[in-house]
Amino acid sequence: MNGAKPALVIDTRPVWESGTSGLQAPNLSYVAAPLQSLHRLPQDQLLKQWFDLRSAEAKDGAAVALVATSPASVEALQGMPALWEELAKGFSHKPALFAVGSGSANSLAAWAASCGLDPVVVSPPKGSGVEAFLQIFQANTGVPAQQANRLFVLLESTSNQPDLALGLRERGLRTARFGLYERIDLPLELSLGTTEPSMACVVVSSSALVGPAISGLQKNGFNPKEMLWLCHHLKIAQALEKASVHRIHQLADLNPQTIITKVIELSRMND
Repeated sequence: MNGAKPALVIDTRPVWESGTSGLQAPNLSYVAAPLQSLHRLPQDQLLKQWFDLRSAEAKDGAAVALVATSPASVEALQGMPALWEELAKGFSHKPALFAVGSGSANSLAAWAASCGLDPVVVSPPKGSGVEAFLQIFQANTGVPAQQANRLFVLLESTSNQPDLALGLRERGLRTARFGLYERIDLPLELSLGTTEPSMACVVVSSSALVGPAISGLQKNGFNPKEMLWLCHHLKIAQALEKASVHRIHQLADLNPQTIITKVIELSRMND
């Protein structure tokens, strides 16, 4: 990296209650500044909601397809084994599982396999909108989603925007939003060292957090337009551009290795 000066990475991604996150690499100064805390809903409450949903839908004989809208929705399931057991009961060996984004797909596939299932988890290669979802459904099943007798259960946060659910319903699909966890907003708090960084990168994982990240950085004396922004899908990049932030780098996903690799690449370009 650039001389002895470290590259600063400010990570605004949400963390689970009492959870921590971190990146470690030579000449990298990592600062966790989560803008949200994630909290699982009580498992008993979710079990009741699931039983009520299945009871209401049973008379129609519709198959259930689970759709993970974020890796966090899968992480929420990991802490609720009784709920996952109930979700899995009605499935064959190859359940219908779908995901928005590769990170969600990878998490869902790994968790389902650990439960003894052999899932086919598909996600759109680019984008996370309604059209992309319809395309992956038809490519995977050979059946247009509008013709399938299927209930799409969206596993998500209680505060998720309803865009995907509304868009699917507009095309005649049956959907149910199933909130597994809630998000609590946090102020952006920074604890920085005295060494001037070679460059400053900001990791943001949600378009809804772009505004709070920008305002929080400004309150801490940073110019967001001079910083490098790392995100993982187009909707976030578009929100950054709309906020007049243009030094944007879109990654396949935001796992530690992809972030570190990109920071090293950008630092070398900055030498």
